[in-house]
Amino acid sequence: MRPHGDNVRRARARLSALLLVTAAAVAAALAGSATLAQATVPGKNGRIVYRRFLDTAKTRSALFTVNPDGTKVKQVTRPAPHVIDLEPDWSPNGATIAFERQVSCPAGGAKDGMNNTCDRIYTVKPNGTGLRSFVPCSFKVDPTSGMSSRPGLDCVGVDQPAWSPDGSKVAFQYNLVDRSYTDSLNLDAGIWIVNADGTGLHQVTQRAPGSAWDFGPQWSPDGSKLVFYRADLKIGADAVFTVDVDGTGEFQVTPWDVNAGNSPDWSPDGQWLLFDVQPKDGSSNLYKGHPDGTALTNLTKQSVSGKHYLSASFSPDGTKIVTARTPGAGPEGAADVVVLNSDGSKAHAVTKTRLWESATDWGPRPGQR
Repeated sequence: MRPHGDNVRRARARLSALLLVTAAAVAAALAGSATLAQATVPGKNGRIVYRRFLDTAKTRSALFTVNPDGTKVKQVTRPAPHVIDLEPDWSPNGATIAFERQVSCPAGGAKDGMNNTCDRIYTVKPNGTGLRSFVPCSFKVDPTSGMSSRPGLDCVGVDQPAWSPDGSKVAFQYNLVDRSYTDSLNLDAGIWIVNADGTGLHQVTQRAPGSAWDFGPQWSPDGSKLVFYRADLKIGADAVFTVDVDGTGEFQVTPWDVNAGNSPDWSPDGQWLLFDVQPKDGSSNLYKGHPDGTALTNLTKQSVSGKHYLSASFSPDGTKIVTARTPGAGPEGAADVVVLNSDGSKAHAVTKTRLWESATDWGPRPGQR
């Protein structure tokens, strides 16, 4: 799950960006103008997908796949200049990758995404073919959900897709601006679900916008729950939550003072949640804990002067974890993709380039489902 560049703390980066974006969105609404990502599925281990910036200035990024041993690196997407592809998520059968694409908004038009980009969700096959738009930045809710569009409600980004374990649905973050929202800075950043055929769009969290934004949904292995992380705008901290897919049963897994989140993942056996923790001392480590909030464990144990770990994903067989960490190879110390055992031991770099590589997801072996 996974700042626009690197996910050291996505909510923090988005907070500063959205303070500007939502102000512009609200101004546009007042003027009456138009508007402005993995539950790891159990199975055999396949390839890892990740985002690589194609330049050291981080103006363009594409999706790549690689074997867990670092061999056979393949480029999947080939975005135009100044296009950012990120947040990839493997489908359960390994045949499709859903991802977020950030592109420059049309000249003279309203800015309807993060950092003045237009965010959308796309899908693509692992060989790079079959690219298609999946979730546009529009607000059309299935009438059966009991919700409807209304004037003044504007989309400012569609982010972080996650396939359900059976491949029939996708959860994602929808960012909607409405001047009637107050404590959430005029922004409803909540978790939504849509069927794989594009029908059945409905909201799961933040159905009554408060003082928080939700990010990074991932499904439980049985498909009954989602894990996500919440950025509380009043206290300035993040926490991991779970919720039933119908929006009931919301449960806070980690306390606010832990400051945990950054695209949490569910283990294939459903026993563990994996997430990044960034306390006030400036360190960044991977932790795991049970969904009931017990057995919180620091896996990587790095100090502020050590390695900084980013968002992570379990392997399909549950024995390993893929993540990214800094500093990595090259003079800039850009992030490298890293694999470690599920107990935090034997961490080793899979990629060692000068370019920033992160936003990892471990896929299944194709054809196993």
